[in-house]
Amino acid sequence: MRCPFFEEVLVAFCRAYPVKKMVPSDRLQADCVCTREGFDDCPLFREVMARVEGTKPTGAEAGSPRMAGIDHPSD
Repeated sequence: MRCPFFEEVLVAFCRAYPVKKMVPSDRLQADCVCTREGFDDCPLFREVMARVEGTKPTGAEAGSPRMAGIDHPSD
């Protein structure tokens, strides 16, 4: 028997934010900038992308950015 207070839920979090704050998926707001077109207007997204672009080696291939410390499924 498991603890009656144990609960499993699907969560979302921002990989760019320094603290992983898990937000239950059913609590995400419909107008959340993270879940719709226009996500690139997010100041944190822009900051991380600028950092990633600044660390690209010369002659790097175009494509999706790679973020240090993050598992990449294609690896």
